[in-house]
Amino acid sequence: MKRLKKAAGLILAAVMLASAAAVFCAAVAADAENAGITVKVEGKEVVFPDQAPVIQDDRTLVPVRFVAENLGYTVDYDAEEHSAVIDGGRIVMYIGTDQADIDGRRVQLDTSTILMNDRTMVPLRVIAETLGCTVDWVPENRTVLVNRRNYDGTEKSVFDRMAQSGLYLQYSTSENDYLVPRDRYESLEAASDPENYDAWWVERPRDKSNLENQAFDCSIVARTFEPETLAQIRDLLYIPYPTASGEVYDLLLKSVKGELWQTFYEEDSDHYFLYSMLPPRSGTFGSYYQDNREVEIYVMNNCTRMVMNISAEGYENPEIPRTLTPEEKEFYTEQAKDLYMLGLWGLD
Repeated sequence: MKRLKKAAGLILAAVMLASAAAVFCAAVAADAENAGITVKVEGKEVVFPDQAPVIQDDRTLVPVRFVAENLGYTVDYDAEEHSAVIDGGRIVMYIGTDQADIDGRRVQLDTSTILMNDRTMVPLRVIAETLGCTVDWVPENRTVLVNRRNYDGTEKSVFDRMAQSGLYLQYSTSENDYLVPRDRYESLEAASDPENYDAWWVERPRDKSNLENQAFDCSIVARTFEPETLAQIRDLLYIPYPTASGEVYDLLLKSVKGELWQTFYEEDSDHYFLYSMLPPRSGTFGSYYQDNREVEIYVMNNCTRMVMNISAEGYENPEIPRTLTPEEKEFYTEQAKDLYMLGLWGLD
């Protein structure tokens, strides 16, 4: 009997120790998840003096007063309704619940508002988008970018929002503006030296008056496809494609591997006679539109360059390309695997 009691005591102690360890690990994981989140409004970092932003249910929660006031809106509190009232009632957040009134309509949020250190923490995206802003997440340095939309409802330039992330050096030539990864260069002078080899960069024309597509914003251009480059581009896709970055990245990889052959451009026929037998293609995947934005990717010169063109929200290319038959797709995929230097990048 004593042995049984002793064994039971040991088991109980082990269970308690395991539970304490689980609670401790969960707390550490939560602290790690919430560490170092930066919020910028119009490119300016918001200072949170006593309660930093946190992540709950994969949503960024922020102290409502600091963000709303940085956007120029007032915040009041209704003690009777236990709610935060933004912009005179345009938004009412019921603290401790997932309920809110937005523009007079009751909605259910995908996470609850909470009180933390006497600060009302609300989901940032709901607040910002209701107040006419775009919200971008930059995973590489855990930064949230909030920008007011223009008076006509159009978004701030994707290129400018990428620049706000703090991850890139920016320089200009007479023709283009450029963003290059800051961690690859010691100085702006080195980054802007045309003799330096760039693995990848973002560019936009300074004069768009002669472009057929006036909705064009910028291009992501890659000349190497090692894991570091692909990881940085994947994270950058959260800005133009906030909810579909994974799907767009998958399309990018399929383009690089030659598995999506809607990506030919007319000039390809100058390089390969085989392509001259095909009708011109716009480089657009036709039906592939993610987050109300076209996905346009093309690969050229034996996979020595990949270009992703990013246009404004809602733009639809008028030249929808012809769809290849399964037999054509299989044939050209094999051609790509022979022509592209996929083994060099571990993509074969």
